[in-house]
Amino acid sequence: MTVESTTRSTNTIKHPHTWVVAAEIVVDDAVACIAAFRGSLRTKTDRRVDALDTYCRACRRPYADVFGSDCAAAVDNRQPIWG
Repeated sequence: MTVESTTRSTNTIKHPHTWVVAAEIVVDDAVACIAAFRGSLRTKTDRRVDALDTYCRACRRPYADVFGSDCAAAVDNRQPIWG
């Protein structure tokens, strides 16, 4: 165990990230129509969905870059959101 990993594990996160996953789900025309109208859809139970990207909803930073640190958008909402 390195000094860096010890420091990170004892660091208390006061402003946690809100993790979201971007995904693509292949659907038929009827489901696409409903999803376009409602902005959501229901999937079948135990359906596997491939994650294209995992990032914080608030600061839009990738999971691998900011995991274990405070969310910049929660600390200071003037932080630019570039995606």
